[in-house]
Amino acid sequence: MPFQRVADKWLLKRPFIRTGANFFFRIIILFSLLGSVESPASEGTILVLSSGNAPVYKVITQKLKEQISRSCSDNTGSCHDHRLYDLNSDKSEVSLVIPAKTKLIITLGLKAAKAVKTLNTGLPTVHALLPKKTADQVITSPNQTAIYLDQPTERQYKLARLIKTDPHIGLLLGKNTALAENDFLRIAQQLSIPVSYRLVESEEQVGPLLKELLEESNILLALPDPSVFNQRTIFNILLSSYHNKVPVIGFSSAYVKAGALISAFSKPEDIAQHLAEFSTAFLHSGKDTLPAPVYPKYFSVEVNRSVARSLGISMPDEREIIQLMSNDTKQ
Repeated sequence: MPFQRVADKWLLKRPFIRTGANFFFRIIILFSLLGSVESPASEGTILVLSSGNAPVYKVITQKLKEQISRSCSDNTGSCHDHRLYDLNSDKSEVSLVIPAKTKLIITLGLKAAKAVKTLNTGLPTVHALLPKKTADQVITSPNQTAIYLDQPTERQYKLARLIKTDPHIGLLLGKNTALAENDFLRIAQQLSIPVSYRLVESEEQVGPLLKELLEESNILLALPDPSVFNQRTIFNILLSSYHNKVPVIGFSSAYVKAGALISAFSKPEDIAQHLAEFSTAFLHSGKDTLPAPVYPKYFSVEVNRSVARSLGISMPDEREIIQLMSNDTKQ
């Protein structure tokens, strides 16, 4: 299997933003005005701020517009006047102008989140497309919240239970995931799933520790931790797991293409749906305080059928997998 080629392609396509002087302000995008029924008494402007012009941002923005527009065109009579505006900047492109009557700010990506943090508007803000660790660092006031990019651990563990009736999960924890060690173990105990793990302190340790882990576990759960899973290690991790007949649960579609058995992840459309529901619910509520950060409500799964056949694993179709995971209440 072409592990390395696909892995490299995945790393190049990750929705992270390149750095550079004033890069954020040079490539600011968005947003045509989304018209709706005028209702001044209930007007609520939603400002969406993106970190760049990558396709993921464009898809989320468009889907978000469609979702909010749909909610405003129903016959319930409960629609507020939610609008998405272009973001304005002055001629020097070093400051941003927040439209009047803005009631909620949505940021997409780290650059946008940092920009809003610098502005210190005091407006309710929800951050999206940020891993949990990054989002928790960005959120410094009660008027900010987030929809994490990561999938909740419980969701990944339930996926493992669909792969094997007696899953024993292996984890490689790096500098970005080691602090969550207790959470991984606590949730595994709640679900009665045994877990083996190794703490990876340097990239050179990945190979030897993976070998130990593959002897103890029957499923490897890949985590979005670039100190462990990156362009230099992904080939050997996937190949070694495959040779040892240990299926890998990935965290993106690209991982499935590279050789993981299955991945659960939130597509841009999933994130947009969650953001739209969150935004309309918040503005309709009339509340000034935001709820605590949450993991994405909606998600998709993708299966590598070739790998499944090679490992002798029978998997339902993707829709059935999601339904089975949703119905899994076994503790």
